[in-house]
Amino acid sequence: MTGPRTSILGGEIARRSWLGLSRPVLMTWVAAVGGALTIYVLGSGATWAILAALAELLAVFVTTMEWRDRPSMAARRAHALRTWTRRRRGEHIYRNSEDAGYGDPAHDPGWMLPPPLGNTDPLDLSGTGLDDMFILRSANPGERPCFTVTLAVEGVADGLRSDAAYTASQAEFGVFLAQLARSGSHIRGVQLLHRSVPHDMTGHVRWAERRIGNLTDPRLVPAVESYGALVDVTAPLAEEHRSFVVLRIPQTEALIADSTRLARTRNVPAVAAIAQVVRDETERAVRLLVLAEMGRVDVLGHRRLAGVLRSFLDPTHPIDAHQDTAWDTCWPSYLGGADHVAVGPDGRWRTRVGYLRPQAIEPIPLGPLWLAPLLTGVDADPGDEVTPPAPTIRTVAVRIDFVPAHRARAAARGDHTSDLARRAKDLQKGRLDDGSADVLATASDRRRHDLMPGSGHHGAIYTATIAVTGRDPDDLERACLRVTEAAHDSAITDIDWATDDHDVAVFATLPLGRGLAVTPHTR
Repeated sequence: MTGPRTSILGGEIARRSWLGLSRPVLMTWVAAVGGALTIYVLGSGATWAILAALAELLAVFVTTMEWRDRPSMAARRAHALRTWTRRRRGEHIYRNSEDAGYGDPAHDPGWMLPPPLGNTDPLDLSGTGLDDMFILRSANPGERPCFTVTLAVEGVADGLRSDAAYTASQAEFGVFLAQLARSGSHIRGVQLLHRSVPHDMTGHVRWAERRIGNLTDPRLVPAVESYGALVDVTAPLAEEHRSFVVLRIPQTEALIADSTRLARTRNVPAVAAIAQVVRDETERAVRLLVLAEMGRVDVLGHRRLAGVLRSFLDPTHPIDAHQDTAWDTCWPSYLGGADHVAVGPDGRWRTRVGYLRPQAIEPIPLGPLWLAPLLTGVDADPGDEVTPPAPTIRTVAVRIDFVPAHRARAAARGDHTSDLARRAKDLQKGRLDDGSADVLATASDRRRHDLMPGSGHHGAIYTATIAVTGRDPDDLERACLRVTEAAHDSAITDIDWATDDHDVAVFATLPLGRGLAVTPHTR
């Protein structure tokens, strides 16, 4: 390979359904037509029946029609109703037990855990010999129960690396994902997280203090003091980047069969057998990550994961500080609002969450470093008379669900056939569009070629979410502006901010394996 490795992620810029409508809207229209026919038949074709049927069809069309990327009127009303219901029940508020307002009915709705967690609990592995593992089980309505394990990954070292080195690293990581997506693997999805926080300069400061205290030659004092001054200058602008990988293992029939066989042969409880299968899959993933040269890989236990979760929500706490926290106590107090969620007992941190939709990625060749401006290239806040300078605190989370190769090939073949038929129909009628048909046809044809038998490739459904944190509302606005500019430099045209839902959406940026709904290809 002589040039840099590129890939094209964009191209799926529109739905391929009739009129580009979503499945719920089409189902609603079918039901409306059925209802109109029922009214007509029951009314024996009378004038009033015809008028009532037409009125019903018109009302359904007006309320459910989606114009471009704008949600339908019914969707907006349903979202507003859901938001009102959540706020009335206090689902947008959570109080930590150490908060001064804890237990006060006027300020605390009384949730034991944040409501967005749903039915998520750690497996009780006491006495199984696997006490060092920390496995979360989520069993929320509408999706299959799933087990998750979190890994801390050092990642690819930055610095003076050539394009060929980054290309090789990207290819090796692709092999890692392809190995996980194979039919014999219980891991059916991953979540990749990149966290950027202010760099902890405590070690440098203490080093300078020790040096000054131990100096015997006074001529060296200015040199050490200059180092301390350099630390003071760089501290407000220095960033620390941390990476995590969450393994998603759904509770499939194959997993139950393997764990049942293990429980019978080893005479252990069912939970211990499931944990052993999950541990075997985790060890395989760790080994593949090491082979992909992703640096040091650590499996996070109970307290370390609790510390990471707390730090992701409340940057006051360092990521590695975990001695005083646990699963039940790691959640800081928060108050959800329309434009952000205020985190901390005094709302000291304001976080805004946005979705990076796949259709927002430009259909152009992207190299291994296409996301670098968003991950490591966001400018620090210069500060003002009141607010000191500081790095831009942010989290970028990507959820990937694997699609078996045969399903992905069938979907690509069907999409490409539909795209060719649409383009032929437009040519036959002499109709010109804005180029969307060609972009869609090119994207489906590219998928069809990439998924050819023998390629070793599998399908994937993905989405990305970003959380931006500021020290106050004005600082948050400036941070979001800088992040949006960095996203444009990363070939991302738009960030869809989660208005009214930031307190829920922020959980998609935590190492919990959230953020992607179940699809027909991944059930």
